[in-house]
Amino acid sequence: MDTLEDIVIGGPSYMSIDVDITGKAAHAGMEPEKGISSIKAASYAISMLKEGWIDGETTVNVGIIKGGQILNAVPEKTNVRLECRSKSHKKCLHQSNLIKEVFLTAAKTVGAKAEVKMELLIKASHISEDAEVVKIAKRAVSSVGLKPNVRIICGGTDASNYNEKGIETVVMGMGVKAAHTKEENIAMADMEKAVEIIQHIFKELSEKR
Repeated sequence: MDTLEDIVIGGPSYMSIDVDITGKAAHAGMEPEKGISSIKAASYAISMLKEGWIDGETTVNVGIIKGGQILNAVPEKTNVRLECRSKSHKKCLHQSNLIKEVFLTAAKTVGAKAEVKMELLIKASHISEDAEVVKIAKRAVSSVGLKPNVRIICGGTDASNYNEKGIETVVMGMGVKAAHTKEENIAMADMEKAVEIIQHIFKELSEKR
């Protein structure tokens, strides 16, 4: 939803996955053979995962790894946090369960244990392109000389929660470039057009009352 032309009418199911791996601590210099590395178990699991786009609708990302406490000990505890999202709710559930099985199996293979917690933060949903809010958004984008681009994206938005509860909601593009990077930016001209789009929406809604 980067460009001003974008009108987002739907989003993905979004699963947060939290994995706690427990191995066995041991002195890394004196008797490492008595330890079971939780970091090794985590690394083994991650190496078997496919990340990025799994298919045209589904993504997986390992976002956080925290393991070990000191340099001279075989690490007993490691935590891994991942996400899985898909425009298809069924695919999101399927892929998330695959991830769970990978961690459970990888941990068992090296003698460690894994506890996997999954939380569905957003459920995939979309509204009709013929919905009144979409028509208003299209007219607003067209009012500044742009061609509306109606999309279903794989990014999570609050609109998904509203739509799931029957409150039809769209997300408008804001003109940002390189989103979620250190180079994220937006041109002043795009900001000005975004304001014009918002003004058009307010004007149309106020005239309907």
